[in-house]
Amino acid sequence: MVQNMIYRSLVYLGVGEEYADALSIVGLMLLIVAGSALAMIGGIGAVRFRDLYSRMHAAAKAPTLGLVLVAIGAAIAIDTLLAYTTLLLVVILQLLSSPVGAHALSRASRRQAPVALDGPDHLTRDEAAASSHSDPAE
Repeated sequence: MVQNMIYRSLVYLGVGEEYADALSIVGLMLLIVAGSALAMIGGIGAVRFRDLYSRMHAAAKAPTLGLVLVAIGAAIAIDTLLAYTTLLLVVILQLLSSPVGAHALSRASRRQAPVALDGPDHLTRDEAAASSHSDPAE
């Protein structure tokens, strides 16, 4: 479906029919390779960065975008409704679970071990303000 639309669009734009199929395949390969490269960069960042928060940022952001690119390329390459729905579900679940998991892990690790911060500690200030305003009857 989508791959056929890409092919017809390339032919309409003046690309010869013999090149249109090759260009659509190259585009799909670029999506998959770019997604794989982002996942690899996230893995390298998780190993190379010094502190916990930088490592979590590298492990959460780049691989998520990489998965989205690979899923788009794979869905277009496979070109079936089952592939579209399965990969869409995978992407939605990844986009929902990755930020929540990283946030929960960072809050839990923040409470367990102090980390040197570059600026003011807003979390401790907010938690102290919330505990001072809590209901004493509780």
